[in-house]
Amino acid sequence: MRLIDQVKPEVLDALAESKIDYSSSYRSIITSLSSADRYRQLSIDQVDQLITFLPRELHPNGRTDFYYGDYLLQEKYKL
Repeated sequence: MRLIDQVKPEVLDALAESKIDYSSSYRSIITSLSSADRYRQLSIDQVDQLITFLPRELHPNGRTDFYYGDYLLQEKYKL
């Protein structure tokens, strides 16, 4: 299963909203999520780009959330 299938729907919806103004960044983020199997396979740059295009309420809450990707993943896929 790919990482994009594990992402919360509200995260994908928020990213889709940014697609209108930032289509190349949107495509890059979706490609990153589609090519990885786990959150830890993303580079720091990919995670940074992802967070940049998410609304504040979907940002990670602390180091652990950032490290494990809990802010991004559906409940059943969290470690």
